[in-house]
Amino acid sequence: MRSKELLACARTLLFIAIGCGTVSASADDRAAPITYSARIINPKLTGSLYEPNSRTLLLWGTDGTILYSTDTSRWHYADTSADADLTRVASDASGKVLIAVGERGTLLRSEDAGRRWQALSLGAADFDLRAVVHHALSGAWIAAGTRGTILRSVDGGKTWLPLSNQLNLTLETLFVEPSSGAILIGGEAGLIGRSTDAGVSWHLTRVKMQDPVTPVTAIHALESELIATSALGRFLISTDRGETWRLMSMGGNAYFTDAARDPKFHALLLASHTGDLFRRGRGEDSWEKIELLIDGQKRFVSALRYDAPSQSLIAVGHHGLAARSTDGGLQWQKIATGSNTSMESLAQIGAGHFVGYGDGGYIVTSADSGKSWRRVSPELSLNLREIVALPESDAMVASGELGSILRSKDSGQTWESIEVAYPNMNTPPNLRSLVIDPSNKALVAAGAPGTIVRSEDGGTRWQIAHWTPLEKEEAFPWILSDPRRQSLAVVEARGSIYSSRDTGRTWQRSKLETDRELWQGTVAANTSTLLIAGQRGVAARSTDGGRQWQLVDTGTDEDLFGSHTAERSNTMFLLGGKGTLLRSTDAGLKWRRVASGTERSLRRMFHDPKSNALVAFGEYGSIVRSTDNGESWQAIDSGTEAELRKGLLEPDTGALVIVGQQGTILRSADAGKTWERIPSHTRRHFRSAVFNSRSGDLVLVGERVARLSRTSATSH
Repeated sequence: MRSKELLACARTLLFIAIGCGTVSASADDRAAPITYSARIINPKLTGSLYEPNSRTLLLWGTDGTILYSTDTSRWHYADTSADADLTRVASDASGKVLIAVGERGTLLRSEDAGRRWQALSLGAADFDLRAVVHHALSGAWIAAGTRGTILRSVDGGKTWLPLSNQLNLTLETLFVEPSSGAILIGGEAGLIGRSTDAGVSWHLTRVKMQDPVTPVTAIHALESELIATSALGRFLISTDRGETWRLMSMGGNAYFTDAARDPKFHALLLASHTGDLFRRGRGEDSWEKIELLIDGQKRFVSALRYDAPSQSLIAVGHHGLAARSTDGGLQWQKIATGSNTSMESLAQIGAGHFVGYGDGGYIVTSADSGKSWRRVSPELSLNLREIVALPESDAMVASGELGSILRSKDSGQTWESIEVAYPNMNTPPNLRSLVIDPSNKALVAAGAPGTIVRSEDGGTRWQIAHWTPLEKEEAFPWILSDPRRQSLAVVEARGSIYSSRDTGRTWQRSKLETDRELWQGTVAANTSTLLIAGQRGVAARSTDGGRQWQLVDTGTDEDLFGSHTAERSNTMFLLGGKGTLLRSTDAGLKWRRVASGTERSLRRMFHDPKSNALVAFGEYGSIVRSTDNGESWQAIDSGTEAELRKGLLEPDTGALVIVGQQGTILRSADAGKTWERIPSHTRRHFRSAVFNSRSGDLVLVGERVARLSRTSATSH
């Protein structure tokens, strides 16, 4: 310990400014009686709450996700209808009312132990909420967050009133002091405060400390003391129920993540992101730094818990960290969990029962004081680029960054990560393209650096079909599938095109001489013409399955991001920057630019078979539509500024669907004339999507994996 300072609270009194509001929303798809229910399969789980009256454990995190379970083995999605990241959930003393808070002023309320949640409106909130508590003595609820926001409710969390104050900082934490019932608050700039009238007024002070001043991030009650944790090795101690605080500094850059007390040894411990623990024994005034070394390494410690049955402390953290101490935190032994996945925290439910959770929907449980662990849900924190649905099946396969391949056998409800033995595991590929070969016998995925992998059993096992080392700088952004020739061609960015006529088992290289990169392509099945295009207007065509290529003059220097073949008319299109839209009626030999109706970049095009309309789309929500085979185009209002990435046809109805960034899902029941947004439960970016043709369920991939279950709408 390097410094101590006794601080008195400044008597700053804040008063409440009254304001409230409510809102309701409903979706009514009158044109086509179809509804979707969205779930995020792989949210980052960041917090937990055990409600003892209903024996329900809640886990919450990003994308408005709340999971609940009464046995820690079977988990269910709560109905939240929110897409905001949630930061805290609290319960009243009886467990009757629960409140969840999150970004963009999100407030959710539940009266059924967290199964269903009602969104409460605060109007156009320009703040995020970081904390919420229930004050049992008065029945009041308090929430706090950015921009100095403090909200209060006295009607069971149904309506909320803001406190008027001059604070313009983030309030990070709320805590009810157990012996006095005072409400404590902490935040940026070393702010800490106390209310003795259930949050009506507050006494606030800013702790004096050297620059940079650090925030108060959490408050813990440990025996007869309160500890308020901060960063840069700093924390506060109060022995008078939060009336005064003493600043402690351990030096270094430790950000404190948790605190625990070992009653057997009367030891207090603080955990940090550096892997260092700070310990104070009974009767001691100083704190000892302890390095939590596992396999010779220190890792981020996210949670500390005392387990009474084993009379031991348990620590968990990032990269598979799990350790136990039976001597009050002086020495630690590794706990084998069977995984290197990070735990963001650890829920404790009764004697010896723990639930760990983290990124990508990861959940593990232990019922024997951490001696053994069972994985309930795998970590799926992957950025995926493409997804396909296997024909006449509920199986789906997705591919993406770091060589990742995921497989689902139940239409995207659950997923398993498929391991592939890449020649160099230090440079796994970014599998950007994934197709089912024309004979439906194999799956083929490709990406950079220079990788083609293949599966003959529906994506369960994969073999390396082609590999070039990183030094060769080969990148495979696209795969072309020619159903007429039963052939495949893999586009290489710098002109090394690989073709296969044996469902991807072997590949033949051909070289197209160009100084411009190739990114994508299309196939004219009727004429077996392959077209590829890319940087600064480059394009080339092949009529022999991709073995020989000829450059063609497109007449543009704009980047070409997409292409499409209208099979009914044998017309080919190229799409690109600044609204570029090129048209060819002679299998890609000659090209003519047509007015697209937009100056925004266009990326993809698809065809509505019912109306014969063409729809092209791209950046900033741009959509253009043609009803004369692409001769003329009309700009369509999409209602979004998000970049749009892929178009699909809804099974049975034939409605048009476009997915893209910011969680965007658009649907048109009138051949692309008008579009409505389908809630996706997230604002993360999507790259691709696929329908299950049998059930109509929609599964999307990108920064999140989302599944939209389809049901017939109730008649109105």
